[in-house]
Amino acid sequence: MKQRVISGVFIALITVIAAYFGGIILDLTLAFIGIWGSYEFTKVRKENFSVFLFALMVLTIAGIILFNEKAIAIVLAEMLLLLTVAIFDERESFDDATATFLMSVLLGYALYFMREIQHIDKFMFGYVLIISYLTDIFAFQVGVKFGKHKLNPRVSPKKTIEGSLGGWFFGCVVSLLWAFLFHFFGLPPILFVVASLFLPIVSEIGDLAFSLIKRHYGVKDFSNLIPGHGGILDRMDSHIFCVVLFGVLMQLFL
Repeated sequence: MKQRVISGVFIALITVIAAYFGGIILDLTLAFIGIWGSYEFTKVRKENFSVFLFALMVLTIAGIILFNEKAIAIVLAEMLLLLTVAIFDERESFDDATATFLMSVLLGYALYFMREIQHIDKFMFGYVLIISYLTDIFAFQVGVKFGKHKLNPRVSPKKTIEGSLGGWFFGCVVSLLWAFLFHFFGLPPILFVVASLFLPIVSEIGDLAFSLIKRHYGVKDFSNLIPGHGGILDRMDSHIFCVVLFGVLMQLFL
């Protein structure tokens, strides 16, 4: 537990520094997440690690971050390449191809929106972080103290409905107060009302989705990079879903 707390404080410190100062610090942090996250996901298949799939994921993520609107061509090219590999390489299954494609797009757009949101307002970036972190923390705390009914034992045996509701409540209320404190960052308040209501739910879905992936591949963690926490993807799971949905909501409301 002590190791987990120390690692958690270290991660929080890096996150705050990158979010507050932005610039090259943020770009290097996002680049590391993209590269190491691609490595973790490619390596999760254990004996069937593919340098080609790893490189393809990194290039796709970089393309989404750098080219945004033109990234559709890169995304489609990755899809065609993955399907071609699945057809002609018997070591690569259709499941692996589609999973790699899905993770590339999810991680790529998550990192892209992180960069864009921080450029608009660093405290708005903090708003999204607050939702995912507080939802996770309070879902665990409330679940430990009051949890009686399992949420989805097939995917995550320890999560409870009570914990999920507690995480949603605190993530919703605190994030909305944070947005109100900064006058909704000069944007329409309805954006943050909707986001605060739905992002905690999406955060918990993201957590479950990555648990499902790990169960599919028979691993406990994506890696042991962060003592007591697992890998980058283990820590980013809920935030990836959160930031992607918030980016989509921004495009709908602005």
